[in-house]
Amino acid sequence: MNTTILAVAITVIGIILLCVGVCKDFFAVSSIGTTLIIIGAICTTIVISVIISGHVGVEVTIEENRITYESLCERNEVISSEYEDVSRSEVIKDIAEWNKMVYSYKYWAYNPWTNWFHSKRVADELQMIERSE
Repeated sequence: MNTTILAVAITVIGIILLCVGVCKDFFAVSSIGTTLIIIGAICTTIVISVIISGHVGVEVTIEENRITYESLCERNEVISSEYEDVSRSEVIKDIAEWNKMVYSYKYWAYNPWTNWFHSKRVADELQMIERSE
């Protein structure tokens, strides 16, 4: 959220400086204003694109995460059973990567600087996996 507000604020400040520079006939101020408008417009466009891409296909992302979660949970149960046919270290590594991804996604989804870029519905659906020993 704050990143988006900052990008829009840079654009607005650029517009104000450009108007002041043109009205008062200050070339330096209008040049700075033009530069800020260009930078702010580029940043705003990028931010809006990332926000849209982060919220499109939420249902698909939730379903893919659910399938991955269930698969890892079942693999976790298999390594703790007597019918161990998969590599224990590989399952533990995959679970650790999953938990790291869950923690990271939830962190960025609730961070005030980046929360508009991540779907809170996806973050709320993600669950950590407890390793069975």
